[in-house]
This record gives sequence, structure tokens and C-alpha cells, in this order.
Amino acid sequence: MTRLMTAAAAAALLTGMAHAEDEGIEFRFGVTAHDLADHVEDGPNITLEMLFESPDFLEPIWAPRPFVYGSFNTNSLTNFGAVGLAWDWDLGGNWDIEYTFGLSYNDGVKDIDQNSPPGDPERIRLATTRALMGNHILFYNGLGLDYDLSDNWSVGAYYEHISHGQILASGRNQALDNAGIRLSYRFGR
Repeated sequence: MTRLMTAAAAAALLTGMAHAEDEGIEFRFGVTAHDLADHVEDGPNITLEMLFESPDFLEPIWAPRPFVYGSFNTNSLTNFGAVGLAWDWDLGGNWDIEYTFGLSYNDGVKDIDQNSPPGDPERIRLATTRALMGNHILFYNGLGLDYDLSDNWSVGAYYEHISHGQILASGRNQALDNAGIRLSYRFGR
């Protein structure tokens, strides 16, 4: 899935879409469906995100905006936070597309104890109710489509994926795939 999102971002760059204006700070509130790929963990996540104006030194890489993100599971399962960069492009007609990439930290289960017997109740519980992340530090990728309701407000849908990709760790890598909707408010416009 990470390759698909990276290819989508590259396609957006190659088509020469104009970079969306990034005046001021943007705050987002969202709700996502949690663990769409494996369906081991459930319950929606509440998400909060803050995007900042792109600093001048990022201009050579298409002026991405730095972001801070938090995703909190309503069933007290895996929560995570992420930091990274967000590239957005104006599609015209009030539509924007965004690709995000960064690093995340999660409080989920890394793996089950391989030394525990197969019938151990704790091993069975973890294997059937928790995503086994493989590492607490994971890559974060996202792809979003937003519609500007006004100069300050927008609404959108987005997909996100966290995983170590066998780069930040090895072994277990069930990852998390979430999709949801968000409401954004831009300050300073």
C-alpha cells in the first residue's frame, strides 16, 4: 500500500499540478475507521492534526507543510502520533489532493511472546484482538482529498497507513490501515 501511495504522489508531481496555497496554520479534526486491512482491532479513532506553513528551506522539495498528528482509539486499543511533511496540490474547482509522509509512534503490541505455549490464553487473546505492530516506531503515509467550503473551512476524506516496511524493524508487521473524514480550519487567511 505504501508503494501505491508513493506512486500517487509521484503522479501528482509529474502532472504539474499547482501547489495549493499554504497560508498560516491549519487545524483538523477527524474520525477514522480503524484497522481496515486485518479487522483485528476495532472501534473508531478520533484524530487531531496541526499543519504549519512551509518553511523556505523546503521550497526545493515542492514546499511541503510540517504536520503533527494524533490518532486515538475509542476502544483503548492502538493509539499513535505522527510527525512529518504534507504535500498538497490544487486540483481546481475547490478540490485539493494531499500526500503525507513521516514517522509515527504507537502504543500497540509489538508481538506475542514466541516462548509462550500455543494454548496460552494471553497469547491467544493478543493474536485475536490486537494488531501486532512489530515496532513502536513506524512509517506514516497518508492520502487525502479535500473540498474547500470557504477560504477557511474544508472537508475531506483520507486514508492512512502505518508500518515499518521491514526497514525500521524486521519480523512482525501487521500494520494499521485507517480511513475517515475530516474537517479543517485554516488560520491566517
